[in-house]
Amino acid sequence: MHRLKSGLKSGLNSGLKRVLAVSALALLPACFMSETPFISPDDAVRLDEASVILVCSAEDDCARTVPNRGNKGYFMMPPEDEDEDEEPVAVRFAPLMETAVGPVWLTEIRMVEDDETAYVVGVTRRAPEFDADGLKGFDVELPWCGDVSEEERETWGIEKLDSYTCSLPSEASIADYLRAAHKAYFDDPEWWNGD
Repeated sequence: MHRLKSGLKSGLNSGLKRVLAVSALALLPACFMSETPFISPDDAVRLDEASVILVCSAEDDCARTVPNRGNKGYFMMPPEDEDEDEEPVAVRFAPLMETAVGPVWLTEIRMVEDDETAYVVGVTRRAPEFDADGLKGFDVELPWCGDVSEEERETWGIEKLDSYTCSLPSEASIADYLRAAHKAYFDDPEWWNGD
C-alpha cells in the first residue's frame, strides 16, 4: 500500500486523469483516501434512471459512465482513443447532503495500481451544463485535505499520509466530516467551478 500512497499523485496525474478524463482531479493539492470501501452496497444509489451518464470536472473533461450490473455502482469508461488495455474505473455514489446547488453525493473512486487498491473520496452534484448527446452530466470534485487543522485531525481521526493524501478511518467519519467542514464549499457554485 505504501507504493500506492506515494504514487497517488502520479496516479492522478496519469492513470486516473486519462481513464476518468477528469483533469481537475490532478490539480488538487491533497485528497482524502481510504484503504477500504467507504460506501456500503446498501447505501449506494444510481444518479439517474438512464443507463449511461457523464461524470465530469469541466465541459471538456467528461467520462461516459455505465452501471455496474453487479451492484448499484458505475464504471467510468476509458476514452475511446485510449490504449485498449485501459480498464474502467469503478465508482459509487451515496446521498451526502442538500446544498444551495442541489443534492450532493458522496463519491467513492476505486483506484488500482498493480495489485494495490485505494478508494479516493469525492463529491458529486448534478451539472446540467455538462449534458451532452442526450446524456446527463454530473460534476465530481475532490475535497481538499491539505489545510486540515490539527484540531480537525484529532476530532475526526484524519491522518496525513503524505503531502498529497489524507486518510479518514470510517464511512461515518468521512460523511460526517464533509457535512461539518465542507458545507460552505459545497453551497458555493464557484467552488464547483474550481475557483
